[in-house]
Amino acid sequence: MKKTKNNIVFNVKKKGFSLLELMIAVAILGIISSIAYPSYIKQVQKSKRTAAKVALMKIAQLQESFYVQNLSYAKTLNGNAGVGGLGFANATILSEGGEYSISLASTKADGTACTGTSVVPCVLYVLTATPIATKPQAHDNECTGFRLTNTGEKAAKSTVYTTYGTASVRDTCW
Repeated sequence: MKKTKNNIVFNVKKKGFSLLELMIAVAILGIISSIAYPSYIKQVQKSKRTAAKVALMKIAQLQESFYVQNLSYAKTLNGNAGVGGLGFANATILSEGGEYSISLASTKADGTACTGTSVVPCVLYVLTATPIATKPQAHDNECTGFRLTNTGEKAAKSTVYTTYGTASVRDTCW
């Protein structure tokens, strides 16, 4: 653009961006973000599921060690081996990162729960990992819970399939 002042011609170049150029760039950024953000959240949810599965596997390993030493599975997560516990501080524990609550249910051969001071051995157990409602992982609709049994059976549930045992959910989550 040429500008004159006292009959002298100056070449003046525009600097910066116009408002239209800036708005187009912001719109493109918005479109890219709206596509990428849900994928990012989904990947974060998948990675946090791993913490729940690792916690279940670790406790299952502790249960097998307990069984070898006591010819019975532990009744509870808390308490020492003398009272049938695995040595944790609480009856439910948190996964690494605190996104899942892990619980244990042990059963006698007759199908009743192993509780109290019963000397009858616990022959079955079920470990369950449930997302904590106040944590972001509670919004993971694909995998709303995990289960692992003494036989190694892995199960999961979702918002669509609300009970354990659906093979497609298990395959997606585990």
